[in-house]
Amino acid sequence: MKQSGDVNKMVKGFMIESYIEDGNQDAHAGVYGKSITDPCLGWDKTKKLIYGIAERI
Repeated sequence: MKQSGDVNKMVKGFMIESYIEDGNQDAHAGVYGKSITDPCLGWDKTKKLIYGIAERI
């Protein structure tokens, strides 16, 4: 992956919203581990993303 020196100077971190299950749901849907607010990455996708980033830095 090609990296820009300018971007490396500007970006200090990032935030992702992660929960057990992907997506979000209505507050009364009753799916355990799924956000009732913002859509989130599920645990499997979060783990893959974090390990992928770690391999590149």
